Amino acid sequence: MVMGKMIKKISFIGVGAMGSAVLERLIDVSFISKDSVLACDIDQNRLDEIKRKFNVGTSIDNRDAARFGDAVILAVPPKQTRQVLEEIKDSLSEDKVLVSLAALVSIRVIEETLKLHVGVTRVMPNIPSLVGEGFNVFSFGRYMSSEGKKWVRSFLKTLGEYREVEEEKMENYTILSAMGPTYFLPFVDTLIKFGVDQGLSYEEARTAVSSTLRGTAELVSKVDKPVEDLKNMIGTQPLKAREQELRSMMETELNRICRQLKTAREMIG
Repeated sequence: MVMGKMIKKISFIGVGAMGSAVLERLIDVSFISKDSVLACDIDQNRLDEIKRKFNVGTSIDNRDAARFGDAVILAVPPKQTRQVLEEIKDSLSEDKVLVSLAALVSIRVIEETLKLHVGVTRVMPNIPSLVGEGFNVFSFGRYMSSEGKKWVRSFLKTLGEYREVEEEKMENYTILSAMGPTYFLPFVDTLIKFGVDQGLSYEEARTAVSSTLRGTAELVSKVDKPVEDLKNMIGTQPLKAREQELRSMMETELNRICRQLKTAREMIG
């Protein structure tokens, strides 16, 4: 990456669930002005929705995004990533930063496809980034400048907690943090609905459950005891009789997901 260029404009290639969540957070905290954003997607209806909601520029041509942004956020599905990189590589210049949110696609694949000394950062985001409570791990490519790295860290800070990791650990974090909310949310939904069925308002039940979940997370984070010991501080444990069954089911599913990710990573290269 050529050093010295300030990052003033950001492009998004892909504004699905994750891309739009990041875009919304950046606008909410005024990290970037609306006239300094260009959103691109293959779905014109999605772009129309983004335009109405955020009042940012839009384009259906990914090459426009590559030319417009000083930083380009790539948020497309893994299977589409190489195709998009091939499409935009002649529109990128080496003074830009490319931040890839695509799971499974390595920095090596990105750099080899682009055939440019573009500063690449691979990020594994999670959806709590929408409210600035994300846990986002990242790895830098070999062409990232010190200025580029500084900008990436400031960008990630707006999304929540962030941590630089060895890239070979990225898939582990995919399972733990990127997919993590999906393990908890069905239980959260069930508890809220149960509270409503028992006579609480939806808001009362949601507040009770979300506050309990947040407090439990803080307990695990701040009290230096095994999780099992923390659980046993609670006298009544309604799921205790079926706990081993639930643990076994979860371990089986996590191992299955791990195998699937490994296979998918090998197919992508």
